[in-house]
This record gives sequence, C-alpha cells and structure tokens, in this order.
Amino acid sequence: MPRTADVAVVGDGVIGASIACHLAAAGVDVAWFRHGLPDRSATRNSAAQVRVHQSDPHDARMTAASLETFERWPEAVGGNCGFQRTGFAFLVGEEYTSVVSRTVAEVASLGVETSVLCPADLAALYPVLDLAGVGVAAYEPRGGFADPVRTTEALADRALSLGAVAVPAPSGARLCRDGDRVTGAAADGETVSAGEVVVAAGVGSGPLCANAGIRLDAGSPGEDGSRGEDGSPGEDGSRGDDCRPGLPVTARRVAWAVADVSGLPGADRLCMVIDDISGTYFRPAGEGRLLFRIPLDGVADAGAPSDGSASLAEAHDRLERRLPGAALAPICATAVAQEAYTRDGRALIGRSSRYPGLYLATGFSGGGFKMAPAVGRFVATDLTAGATTPTELAPYRPDRFTVGSPTPVVKRYRHM
Repeated sequence: MPRTADVAVVGDGVIGASIACHLAAAGVDVAWFRHGLPDRSATRNSAAQVRVHQSDPHDARMTAASLETFERWPEAVGGNCGFQRTGFAFLVGEEYTSVVSRTVAEVASLGVETSVLCPADLAALYPVLDLAGVGVAAYEPRGGFADPVRTTEALADRALSLGAVAVPAPSGARLCRDGDRVTGAAADGETVSAGEVVVAAGVGSGPLCANAGIRLDAGSPGEDGSRGEDGSPGEDGSRGDDCRPGLPVTARRVAWAVADVSGLPGADRLCMVIDDISGTYFRPAGEGRLLFRIPLDGVADAGAPSDGSASLAEAHDRLERRLPGAALAPICATAVAQEAYTRDGRALIGRSSRYPGLYLATGFSGGGFKMAPAVGRFVATDLTAGATTPTELAPYRPDRFTVGSPTPVVKRYRHM
C-alpha cells in the first residue's frame, strides 16, 4: 500500500534540505526523497558564498533574510554549517560607481551593514590586493562563506529529528500523475502519495519533470542575463548542456580550484572578493589556501581542469591581476559541478497552475546556496498558508514564462 504524506520533497541538495527542514518544523508530514550528494552536485561543489550584494533586489532580499541564519546557525538550526565571516568586497570599474552606490543603499535598507570604499581604503584593509583599474568597491563586513556539505547535513539532521521521513532513492525518483495532477513520487519500488510534490533537484529537475510528461518550457533557452555564484556565468552567451524539455532551465558547468598561497603573506586572510572587472572570485579556504573561480566558458571537456588546461591558465591569469604571485601557487584541488540556470537568471519557486500538486524550487542559476535558509522558510509558509503566497516569492513564480509577463530582471554590472 502506498505511503502517504502531506508533502513529498524530491532533491537533497541544500535547497531540498532547507525545504524539508522548514516543513517539518511547521508540523507538516514530509516524505523526503534522498539519493545522496553526487560528486559533481551543485551543493557539494558550491563556493558557498554568503553575501547580500546582488544586481537583483529580489535576490538581495532573499539573501539578507538568510544571513542571520548562517551567523546564528547552532541556535537557528543546530549543528555547524562552517560559516566563516571574512568580509566581502565587490570590485568594479569607475563607470559603475553610481550603480554600486545605489545597490549598497538597497542592501543597507535591508538592515545589512555595507559601505562604498575607494581603492585606498580597501588597500588599507587588505594590502596584498592589487587594485589597479578598480573604481570603487562595495564592502560587507558580515559577508563570508560556509561549508556546503556541513550546511546541508545540518539541515538534513534537523529535518529528520523533526519528523521528516527519508525515502531512499539511490537510482533517482520519478513523479506520479493522474491526468495533469501530480499525485506523488516514487523510487526503487516505494511510492508516496502526497498533496503537493516539491521538485528541488537542481539540474535533475528538468529531466524529472520531462520523464513525467510535464512541460513548462515555452520559449527558447539561452536568452539570459543570468548571474551566478561567481558573478560571471553567461558572459559568452553559451547555453550549456540542455536540461530541457521539462523546465525552462539549462545546465551549465562551473568550477573552482584551491591553491596553496602560504608563500603569499596575507593571501589566506583576505576577505571574499568578486572582481567584476575580470570576471573572477576568490576567498580563503583554510590556513594557507585560497579558492578561486575557473572559467569554463566554451570549454567542451567534461572533466575537471588539469594543471595544464587553458581554463585553469585563464583562471590563474585573472587571479594574478589582483594577487601578484598567485599564478605560481601550487594547485591543491579542483572541482566541477553542474548548475541549473533559468533564462532570466531568477529561480523557479512556486506552484504550477498547469499541473496541480507540482511545486518547483529549482533553477537558482548559481546563487541558491546563500539564499537557501530563506527559501526553505518561505516555501514552507507558502505550502501551509492556503492561498496567501509570501510576497518574497512572487518574482520567482514558475509560470512567468508562459503566463503574463515576467518581472523584469536587473543586470547592473558587467558580469553580475
């Protein structure tokens, strides 16, 4: 006899874990389909940035609503998410001075400390940086990063302790339908009937929906102004690997490397940096180490970049512009993951009007980690508050590509 639940959640990355956690905290009967984090999952290999400065004010509101959770993780969730407050600096050229000032004012209005620094002021804080060509920097002293796996595991532990039931899905899950209505999910011989099914499976969300005959993919992909975890994806206009036909999302590969910078005094004590001028990011990654972006634009090789690859050479070049000597730092590790990108760079969060019972939480375009606590909280509210949808979720409605006009997405900077 099939198991029943109020809500079935499919996807055990940080978004799925947060949703399961907050639903369980609200007293909802949750069945959570889990298959473990694969080696190339977006969550496992996230740069795990925690910052509020965003081009899109809606994304800024979501990340601001998550910041305190990361800062107070043991009390708010339990366990340890590995949050490290390093500060965050966003570097731009002179032509973006007024844009930075406007965005900083928006972030400050959300109750987050931030300021505009001239290069001399930032250099006084971090003298190891070469700030040639930098006009101004937006600075957030509360910014930093967390451990993506520990964050997800802490949310998972909390969800299970509050009564969420894990449904093993080592071979993946499938959606169940009765006509247009999504009625549940199944995996490895176990079926769960549920009033609502949350699809939060990252790049797997499109195929999951497509395999159930669900199509919400009107329009052509690739026409995006998307903004990712590193503030740079999409600069070459590439589509990446197609996640369609189920959803209006595509898969893109993202990558980073960790270098041993112990020979560069102060390099491992930097704040987290996004350099909008060259299109890179970097942050500390433990004692004597630095994590930095590897650009994969137009790279066909599916493997992790090797020491001699063109993509890693380009990454070193971009890093060297800000950290002289960093190009000679030995590489300790590299990672490649797949991220689900929407055409407008904004996530799909909410119910489908075409397929009752289907609720989407996917397509975070590289920025899901930093907003995961708020997403879980608002989704739980949405699923338990009847017809009242939290205003924070309105810009993310999944039907925006097929019903009415999407909320305009703001792209203010060169890469973000």
